[in-house]
Amino acid sequence: MMTATSYTTAVMAIMASFCIIIFTSCSNSHTEIIQITGSNELTSITQALSDEYYIATEGRIQSSVTSSNADEAFKDLCLGRIHVAASSRPITVNEIAQCSDSSIKVVEIPIASVPTVVVTHSMNKQYPKCLSNEEMKDLWNGTSDLGLTLYRPENNSDLSKYLDAQFGSNMENNSEELNNTSETIVVDLTNDTRGIGYLDYVTYSLVEDYLNPIGLQSSTDACSIPTPSKINKGKYDVLNRTLFLYFRHDLLKKNYLSGFAEMTMDESSINIISNLGYTTLDSTVYTENRILLAERTAGSRYAEKDQNTGGIK
Repeated sequence: MMTATSYTTAVMAIMASFCIIIFTSCSNSHTEIIQITGSNELTSITQALSDEYYIATEGRIQSSVTSSNADEAFKDLCLGRIHVAASSRPITVNEIAQCSDSSIKVVEIPIASVPTVVVTHSMNKQYPKCLSNEEMKDLWNGTSDLGLTLYRPENNSDLSKYLDAQFGSNMENNSEELNNTSETIVVDLTNDTRGIGYLDYVTYSLVEDYLNPIGLQSSTDACSIPTPSKINKGKYDVLNRTLFLYFRHDLLKKNYLSGFAEMTMDESSINIISNLGYTTLDSTVYTENRILLAERTAGSRYAEKDQNTGGIK
């Protein structure tokens, strides 16, 4: 039989539990959601860092990560639709002006770099071991005599636009394969022993047992072949692009976004980026980034520079 004292203790315990449940429910009802949109090449980074931030904030701050291309990401950022734009190229002067028209400024954070790898089927024993710049131009423009089927990235993708800028564009010769995502290119190449295509290194590293990387002429090597050692040390400088995060300047005064931005520059976050297969940047770049975030310095250091900003030494 329950005594008056034990009854009172039980009631108090139930009330305490009820209060905790109510408090937790109320706390979770104010969950913030960070909207992130950008290039496919950064999806692995933004998703992994978002997951880490979700854990660190005990679920109080979530992120919605969607893939698009840099053009659309900057458009959404300038219209105030998102908090962070992830891009595999620097913002342009025109895009900065468009943001200014909406009274929006950006804080630019270079976060990593990723090279592009040219690959063929692992069973193709006659694939070219190395391609010169001229041969790369011929391949991209459909005038190559290699006798291989070219699988191009999506026409509106950042990678496709980047390769257009590097090698020119002859769309008449490239009218057949214009809508391939990285995933479909992998499937096509693993099923076509005479296929050749382009993948970012992170995607390639996941399927390297099934594909052959082709050496490419670089600024420092007559034939540079991508290896984990070269990638990790930033010594593979062919078709290398720096990846950026652009934060809305006005929202960095909010704790939920400033906390996320600061976390992206933690040593643990940089290690996550490296473990995903990306090339991390020089430590001085991350030091500069931390200062920019702390002082909420708006603008771009790279808008006027060449689009090939691989490594940012």
